[in-house]
Amino acid sequence: MRIVLLGDSHLARVRRDLPMLGSGVCNVAQGGATALDLLAQATAAEVQESGLVVMSVGTNDAAPWKQLPVTVFAHALLDCMASVSARRWIYVAPPGVDEARLMGPGDRTNGVLDEYRDAALSVCEDAGVEVVRTELVIRPLGVRAFASDGLHLSGPAYKVVLPAIAEAIHTTV
Repeated sequence: MRIVLLGDSHLARVRRDLPMLGSGVCNVAQGGATALDLLAQATAAEVQESGLVVMSVGTNDAAPWKQLPVTVFAHALLDCMASVSARRWIYVAPPGVDEARLMGPGDRTNGVLDEYRDAALSVCEDAGVEVVRTELVIRPLGVRAFASDGLHLSGPAYKVVLPAIAEAIHTTV
C-alpha cells in the first residue's frame, strides 16, 4: 500500500524519518500549502485507490494574509476527499502555535486555529476519516513543542507526532 503525504510544512519537513511511517512513502506536502492545494498535490502524486493519504492543512489557511474562510476550507477538504479515490485518509490536525514566539503582530492565534481545526474535525467525522490530534499529542511538551519561530514543530514534537501518525496508519491498514 502506497502512503502519500499531502498538505503543509508540518508534513513537508518530514524527510529522514519517512521510513517510520512505512516503506515507499511519497511526500508531496509543501510549506505554505492550504486546503486549496490538496487536490493539486494529490493529482501530482497520482494517488491510487489502494493508497493511504495523510494530510495536514489548517495552519496556513488561518494566516491573516490568507485567511481562507472556514467554510471554504472545510469544503476544500471535503472536495479533495470526494475527488480523489484512496483507500483511507488520515487528517493530521493543526498543532496550534506558540503565540509568544510568533514573529509579527497580527499573526495566527490559537483561537483562530481552533476554528479551522473544529471545521476539519467535523468534516473528518462525517467522512469517517481518522484524525491525529496533534495539539493533544504535543501538549506535554509545552513550548518545547515548537521551533523558535513559534509556528513549526520542533524535533521533540516530531518524536511524538510521527509515532502517532504511524499508529494511525497501521491501525487503518
